Amino acid sequence: MNSTANLLALRKSLRQQRRQLPARVQRHAGEAVANQIIKLLPFKRATKIGLYLSAFGEVPTQKIMQQCFKQNKKVYLPQIRNFDQKLVWVKINRQQWQNNRFAAHRLGMQEPRQRGISINQLDLVIMPLLMFDVHGTRVGMGGGFYDRTLYKKYRPFRLGLAYDFQQVDTIKRQPWDQPLHAVLTPHYFHQFKPANTAISPFFVNK
Repeated sequence: MNSTANLLALRKSLRQQRRQLPARVQRHAGEAVANQIIKLLPFKRATKIGLYLSAFGEVPTQKIMQQCFKQNKKVYLPQIRNFDQKLVWVKINRQQWQNNRFAAHRLGMQEPRQRGISINQLDLVIMPLLMFDVHGTRVGMGGGFYDRTLYKKYRPFRLGLAYDFQQVDTIKRQPWDQPLHAVLTPHYFHQFKPANTAISPFFVNK
């Protein structure tokens, strides 16, 4: 996929397709990825996990959040830092999540307002996406928040959550694009080793 126009058209199409998914499909997808993720080494070995709150039809993370709290893992949510538009990661507790004690951001999602930490202090970050390819290239909503945040960072393990229809053949990777180590869909686990990221031995399946 080389044309910018083609990429923009596909991004628009996938955004619409994702937002039009019935609630039951989204719910089943969230349950399916939660059932799979607890078996994955990156999740098993992680103590500090970055997650997201779904707002635009992304694969829901509620069930994964429940598993994190059940296993006493530390959960962090992204907060957009105003001065450089990078993400910092705010630790939340079960009560804050259950009571939905978050602030509305102007872009439409919710975020915690406490002080955050750098992404390289996390063991695992679980990210939303609009599309991905067989090489681990990720395309998001277009804000560039994850790309800016992950630039020149070798931690944490980068796991994308997606519906199966969000996989495409090849995306022309731009210099600023930050690839994924793996993608989890309701039916598949795709693991990559992109050339410009490193996977810590801590997370490699033996």
